[in-house]
Amino acid sequence: MNPTILITGKVKFRISLDPSIWIIDDRHFPLSDLIPGTEGLAMKLAPFLQNAEPSPDATHVICHRSQGEPVILQMKEAAAALMCFAKENKPIRDGGPALLYLADGSNKEKPVDFLTHLEVVNLNEKTGR
Repeated sequence: MNPTILITGKVKFRISLDPSIWIIDDRHFPLSDLIPGTEGLAMKLAPFLQNAEPSPDATHVICHRSQGEPVILQMKEAAAALMCFAKENKPIRDGGPALLYLADGSNKEKPVDFLTHLEVVNLNEKTGR
């Protein structure tokens, strides 16, 4: 399992996230603080996306996975998403290195797992609209 998740695509800076070191980041919090009925420690995805400096015309983020189909989120959904990186104070192994939860908790039973990279795109360009 690769412990990093890349942020690529329509960004000024390509970023490599390493969820295994987020335990020492003061910004982490219990996932249950924002999504009741969940467990683990999480980080907000927004600061990492902001640091990558997405193009102003970026519309979506494609969540590429090592297992399963990619998941496409609107930029607003991705920016509000939460990344769970540890459960019971141990790194996420099954489906890791991090699990992506939508801020509204609508995917709390089935978070986006096996993330390899987050590709920032303008879907209008990709589809030729």
